[in-house]
Formats: sequence, C-alpha cells, structure tokens
Amino acid sequence: MSTNAKWNVLYIVEDKSLLDSNTPIFDQMFHKVDKVLGTNEALKYIDSNQYDMVISDISVEPLEGIILLKEIKEKKPDQTIFALVTEQDSDKLYLIANLGIHAFELSPSDFDLALEQIANFDPYAQEEE
Repeated sequence: MSTNAKWNVLYIVEDKSLLDSNTPIFDQMFHKVDKVLGTNEALKYIDSNQYDMVISDISVEPLEGIILLKEIKEKKPDQTIFALVTEQDSDKLYLIANLGIHAFELSPSDFDLALEQIANFDPYAQEEE
C-alpha cells in the first residue's frame, strides 16, 4: 500500500447497487469505514461523526444521490466527497463537479480499483496550500 495514512470513511450504499460494498479493499485501504444505507442514515452519521472522506454510490438513484451530497456539502463545506457513477449517468458528472465533489465513472468491475485510487488521495493536501 502506498498511502501514508489510512482514512476514516463514510460509505453511502445504494440498496440495489451493483457495487460490492463487502469488498475486502475497504478493510485493506482505509482505517475505519462506516457503511450506511440511504439518506436519513447518512445524515445521522455525518452529524455525529468526523470523516476524512465520504464515498457515495449514486449509481441507482443519481438525482437523489446528488441532492444528498449537496446537503452534506452544505453541512460540512470542507468535507471531501467522492461520488461513484455508472457510465449511463456520465451526464451527471458536470453537475457533481460544480458542487466541488470528486466523481468516478466506473463499471462494477472497476470498483476495487476506484477505491484504491481514492485511498491514495490526501483529503487535507488542498488545505495546506
């Protein structure tokens, strides 16, 4: 592993997602991962915990997912957020980027690779400039 630190992550899962939220990459690449299902649970965790990163699978309900991520950004403007979208929702990437959210367009087979790339990202590097 090439990361200098392991991050605490909130992973927002979609109920009908094709992405495997039980992948061992979470345990290998991150310090702590809270996996939550749906908007209400995600907001409860955001309000009561401090995370280095939020990763959200918005592949099933992209518009609903974007609304949730916007709400998280409003609550915690400096929160680093990654949105995972499928190729069929690539038209949402511009909207996501305008919110200051990082996005990965991926297929289910690319999920572990995307998580490895996210784990190597330093969410605090921008603050040090």
